Amino acid sequence: MKDSTSLLTQTILTSTLALISLVGFAVLLEEMQPSTTYESVSIATTTPEIQEPILSPTKTEVIAENIVVPPASDQEKKTIAIEETLPETQQVTQPQSAPSSPVTFYSTPPISLDVINIATLPSVVNILCGSSQGSLISGATGSGIIIDSRGVILTNAHVAQYLLLREHPDVKITCVIRSGAPAKAKYTANILAFPQKWAQKHAKDIFLELATGTGEHDWALLYITGTTDGSEKPTSFPFVEFDTREHVAQASDSVLLASYPAGFLGNIALKNELWPVSTIVSIQKVFTFSRSLVDILALGGNIVAQGGSSGGAVVNQWNKLVGIISTSSLGDTTGERDLRAVTLSHINRSIQEHTGFSLESFLSRSDFESEVTTFKENSVPNLLELYPL
Repeated sequence: MKDSTSLLTQTILTSTLALISLVGFAVLLEEMQPSTTYESVSIATTTPEIQEPILSPTKTEVIAENIVVPPASDQEKKTIAIEETLPETQQVTQPQSAPSSPVTFYSTPPISLDVINIATLPSVVNILCGSSQGSLISGATGSGIIIDSRGVILTNAHVAQYLLLREHPDVKITCVIRSGAPAKAKYTANILAFPQKWAQKHAKDIFLELATGTGEHDWALLYITGTTDGSEKPTSFPFVEFDTREHVAQASDSVLLASYPAGFLGNIALKNELWPVSTIVSIQKVFTFSRSLVDILALGGNIVAQGGSSGGAVVNQWNKLVGIISTSSLGDTTGERDLRAVTLSHINRSIQEHTGFSLESFLSRSDFESEVTTFKENSVPNLLELYPL
């Protein structure tokens, strides 16, 4: 691993860029009423074709990534941060056996990231939650990536927590899974797995406009349970394969980033004109929490460093998901920010710690419907107790 650096000295990172974007939902709730049919939502039967390798939220090809953030009112756009100060840790040393390049992990040549982009975008989803009562939040939008053909979505815990809060009797939140270009409401989903350790540290921050965190344990698994129009759920979904091996992502590697950033959009545009955005970048640095392992990827300033990108994909040149977008430093423009992603190797270790199974073993289970029910009955009550509601 190339100079893994302690996160102790790193700057505070924004997580809505945590990348979740909190927004007003007077308009958005028109497509998210607590109805089983979502009759007001226009459902696309197929995902619109992505014609450009790199797209901006306004359907124009990305030419310059140093975009100035336009002014927005508190009702139009809010952002939060997920970053915390880590406790003292020992100096990290480079293991002698650590591979120096991901080429040692694969027996096949790398694939063009432009080609990978076309294959990846259908698997990226927008997770949109809103409250008509205003009891907790106006709304939140984040991203996710489908990692199993049966409809399992990997996203951040700070995005998925709003699906968790739906189970609280005093909170009125509706969530939908959207996909396509532009995003259209298509699916319903429930939580399949959620990290207790993340909730223990961050549930108290739910009312903060600017919270802090590192990305540690910032993952969640969702399962697509049905469709928003009541039609039959697809038997198979487009998905991206993942690679949880340690050190597979290294500094200087080229990767594709793909998400649904919404940091520059108002309510109407977020409802009707939220487009997937992708870009190719190089990993700037790699970081560790406490050992000689790669936990966080620094991705520099780019177009994806916006609210709403949390949970977006980081895919390498072998078409493997190696990270999901989690945090970003603060900055007036996307170019001034430093986007961060939590690695699949860290997520795999955390999932094993929380469930007793590796990510691959967890997904080998055949009855996700039962897993969702078990999680709701056994884990949700304990998790909700951590929230100051």
